[in-house]
Amino acid sequence: MTLDDIVAKNDRPEVLGDGYGFTEGPAADTQGNVYFSDGRNNAIHFWEVGRPIVPFVADSTDAIGMMCNAHGDLYVCEGAAYRIVAIDLQTKRRRVLCSAIDGQHFNEPNDLAIDFSGGFYFSDPNYQHRGQPTVMKQDVYYCSVAGHVRRVSTICFKPNGVLLSADDRTLYVADARGQVIYRYDVIGPGQLTNERRWIDQLGANPDGLTLDECGNLYVCCGKAGLHVFDRQGRRIGRLDVHAANCCFGGRDFRTLCIASVDRFLGLQTNVVGLKPLSLRI
Repeated sequence: MTLDDIVAKNDRPEVLGDGYGFTEGPAADTQGNVYFSDGRNNAIHFWEVGRPIVPFVADSTDAIGMMCNAHGDLYVCEGAAYRIVAIDLQTKRRRVLCSAIDGQHFNEPNDLAIDFSGGFYFSDPNYQHRGQPTVMKQDVYYCSVAGHVRRVSTICFKPNGVLLSADDRTLYVADARGQVIYRYDVIGPGQLTNERRWIDQLGANPDGLTLDECGNLYVCCGKAGLHVFDRQGRRIGRLDVHAANCCFGGRDFRTLCIASVDRFLGLQTNVVGLKPLSLRI
């Protein structure tokens, strides 16, 4: 597969919205609509297919990575608030899912991936978005449905993007400082084995991640572009777009939705992307 098989050669991303502080964390719902965050303005926005983007909430402290669960909630990493919350998509009521381990608050929860059991993995780097100090090693954690938190990966210098495969059996972790993507086999909720370097020649700092139906891994690398690798970890190509994070949305999940600094972009593709959790369980 080549990049031209994924995106038509002359196609360019469409600007779906602009004028934001810094976009992040796109997360699709079951209809292919997408929520995305603007942490600098404590906001989350909503793109409904075929309609203008509208505000969702304006009081989500330093919202970063997000994902919809299977029960109508949006899970949000609120970095500078040291926590992960669930926001009811209908009422907008929220509850705190986790905010500390062993009595110590987190550094700055950044990205998350919800599994089939309803628990979730999340990264805890510190980019000092609000000047907060680093209070402990920057690691990856798992929070169970019951709210129990434990470390599951300690290899990264600065973990960022985390992503589960469509079958819930593989976890990908991006080390932004080490410029490496690690891969784990998942043998149960919060149980990882076979830690290995999956991609180690990025030459850029990886951020958000997504997958498509062919098993291709999309790695957002900020101003260094959006890099695509096949299921064997071989480089397919690079999209020349500033990309902090991405997901697939649209009615057929063929629109690659990209958080790009002050813009939110949509790029039509020839592949179906990773679908929301409720469509995969």
